[in-house]
Amino acid sequence: MAKNRKQEVKIKKLLIAVWAVFIMALVSLGVIVYNKRDTVKEDLDMSFTTRFSYQTNANPDINALIITYLSAMSSSDQATLQSCVVDPSQFDNMSVVQSQSRVITSYKNINCYTIEGMDENSTVVYAIANISIINVESTPLDMLGPYYVVKKDGHYLIDNTMLSQDVSDYMEKLSHTSDIQDLYKMVKDDEDKKAEQDPAFKEFLNRLNN
Repeated sequence: MAKNRKQEVKIKKLLIAVWAVFIMALVSLGVIVYNKRDTVKEDLDMSFTTRFSYQTNANPDINALIITYLSAMSSSDQATLQSCVVDPSQFDNMSVVQSQSRVITSYKNINCYTIEGMDENSTVVYAIANISIINVESTPLDMLGPYYVVKKDGHYLIDNTMLSQDVSDYMEKLSHTSDIQDLYKMVKDDEDKKAEQDPAFKEFLNRLNN
């Protein structure tokens, strides 16, 4: 009887020791996970933020700038165009804009795809919009830009000056990334589809390409 009791005590002690080791292991695991929580969060954030190289309509002020600029382009509004850019003098002569506005009469459903520029006060902007073309019923998508937008004195402006070689190279590199190329492909696919459906648009493209 005493022997059996000793055996039971021994087994209980063994179980207590096993549970103690198990609990310590869980505590240690919890400490490791807690200490790495910021790293895990950062990895999760990166998986979302790097899904695309661009952000879509992320900055209302930049969207407003591009919408205002394109509206002014379609209406040949010289004063508004000059207010949207770094160098207003480039719109002293409006002949090119006026010729273009007689063909492309409006830009609608404008979406802006933005990527950080060379510094914190600059942004590269690609815009996609449905365009209205004179004597064409369909409104195909068009890819506009890229625009190099800078923030000066709290206001966003399109930098229409001669960009530095570094900035030009940077923008060229961005245009060849897979995400931006996918945007170009989306526009081209829509263009091809509209050309099949609209003979007037197809004729316009043929004249344009020739």
